[in-house]
Amino acid sequence: MQYTEQLDTEVKNLVSTKWGFLGKPWPKIHHRFNHGTVIKDMKGNTLNEIKEVLLNRFGFILVFYFLTVLYGNVEYPGPYREIEKGLVLLYHMVSGESGKDMHKVMPYATFYDLYKRFWITNYSELNKKVKQDLNVMFSSPRIRILASLINNPDGFKNVTLFIDGHDSKIKYYKPSESHSLLYSYKLKGPAVRTQVIQDMNEIITYVPVSEKYAVGNDGTMFIQIKLYNKISEADCLGMDGGYNLFIQKFKDNATDAGYDFYDRNFLHPIRKEPGQKLTLNVTHFNNKFGSFRSLIEAQFSMLGSKFERFNNNRAALQISDIKYYNIQFRVACILTNIWRFVDKYDIEVQPHHNLWYGKGFEFPSKKNKLDLAFSNEQKVNTEYDEMVEMQQKFLQLNMNQSIDMVIDSEEDADDNLSKRRRKATRGGQRNRQYDNSYEIEIIVGHVYTNNKYIFEVKWVGYDATDNSWLTINKFNDREMLHEYMATHDIQL
Repeated sequence: MQYTEQLDTEVKNLVSTKWGFLGKPWPKIHHRFNHGTVIKDMKGNTLNEIKEVLLNRFGFILVFYFLTVLYGNVEYPGPYREIEKGLVLLYHMVSGESGKDMHKVMPYATFYDLYKRFWITNYSELNKKVKQDLNVMFSSPRIRILASLINNPDGFKNVTLFIDGHDSKIKYYKPSESHSLLYSYKLKGPAVRTQVIQDMNEIITYVPVSEKYAVGNDGTMFIQIKLYNKISEADCLGMDGGYNLFIQKFKDNATDAGYDFYDRNFLHPIRKEPGQKLTLNVTHFNNKFGSFRSLIEAQFSMLGSKFERFNNNRAALQISDIKYYNIQFRVACILTNIWRFVDKYDIEVQPHHNLWYGKGFEFPSKKNKLDLAFSNEQKVNTEYDEMVEMQQKFLQLNMNQSIDMVIDSEEDADDNLSKRRRKATRGGQRNRQYDNSYEIEIIVGHVYTNNKYIFEVKWVGYDATDNSWLTINKFNDREMLHEYMATHDIQL
C-alpha cells in the first residue's frame, strides 16, 4: 500500500508537469492557403463510424492529444474540415485498411496527398515531437522502481525494464535496395525489426530506429541504440538470451561515454555451459523468468489490437521508407501509452477534450472563436452569426429602449413586465383574450451583465420589436429555460 501511494503521487506529479496539453484549449488554426474552397462532407455516414471506432477504442483524451499535439492546427490538402482529416489519418492507423480503402471516406488521390503531407513532408518535426514526448511523459526512475516493487513477482522485484525486438511484415517499395536484407523466415516475407523498451507499468519508454530484418538482430541493435543514454544506473534490464552475449560490449561503451553499468543492471536466462546439464533450480528460474518476460510479448499483441496497421495477422504494411514505418510505430506506442495512463490512473476528461466528437467541430479561427474550445457544445457558424446579430441589436438600442429593456434589478423587471401586460390589453392586438399571463414563444438569446444572465424572449402573438429581456426568476416556463441553458452550456 505504501508503494502504491508513492507511485500514485509520482504519476500525479508527472502528469501535472509533463501533460500540459490536457489544460490547453484547441489551438487556433493557421491558414496556409488563401482560397475559397467549399467545405465538403465526407461520404455517407463514414465520419460518424470513424468517431465511434476511435471513441470506443481509446476514449476522448488520446484523440485530443493526436489532433492538438501531433496533427496540429495547420491546413492539410483536401476540401474537408481539418479536424475530420486528422480523424481519418488516425483511423487509417487504427483500422489497418490500405490507403486505397480510404476511398470510402474521400477520393484516394486526396487521401494520399493528406497522408504524404502529414507523415512524409512533416516527418522531421513530427519525429522530434514524438521522441520528446515518449521520453518525458510516462516514466522516470522512481516510477519504474515503484512499479516493479508493486507488480513484479518475487525474485524479479529488481527488474524495472524489458527489452525485446518487434517484427512487422511490410511491402517495401524501394527498387534501389536489395530485398534479401528484409526477408524474415519467421514471417515468411519482408520484415523490419524494432527494439522496444517497456517498464513494469506496461509503458513503452523508448523506441529506437527500425532496421531491415536480416540486418537488425537483437544483440547488434542493443549495442547500436546506445541505451545507456536512456536508462538510469538504478534500472535493471530484463532480456532474453539473444542479448546477454553483448552485455560486456554495452558496459564498455557505456564506460567510454561516462556511464557506469554492472552485471546487476541486467537479468536474463541462465545459459547452459558446454557439456553440462541445467540443474532443476536453473531450469525453474529460466521458466519462471520466461513467463515473467512474456509481459512484453503481450504489449506487442496489445499494439496490434489497438492499431491494426501493426497487426501481422493482416496484410503486410506498405511502406516506401523504413523511417516512415518507424515514426508511425512510435506514434502508435505513444498513443497506447496515453490510453493506458488514462485508464490506469483515472485522468480526468475535461469538457474541451470531447469536442472532436461533436458534429461539424473545427479548430478555432477568426470566426470560430477560441473561447468555444471550452464549451460543452460546439457553436457552429450559424449560431455565431445569430449571436453577433443579437448583440449588435442590443448595443444599438436607443436610450428609451435601453431604459425599457435592460434589466438592472428585479424591480425593473417587474416594471417592464407590467408595461408589456398593459400594452397587450390595448387595441385587440391578439385574437385571444389575455389571461393575465404571457406565453413565451422562444428564447432568442442571452447576455451576461452585472453578474447575472438576462434572456431576450419573443412573446406569442407579438413580433420581434416587442421582445423583452428577463431575468431567470421571471420565467414561468422553467422547462424551456432549462432546455435553453443546457443547449448553450449555461451553468449557475
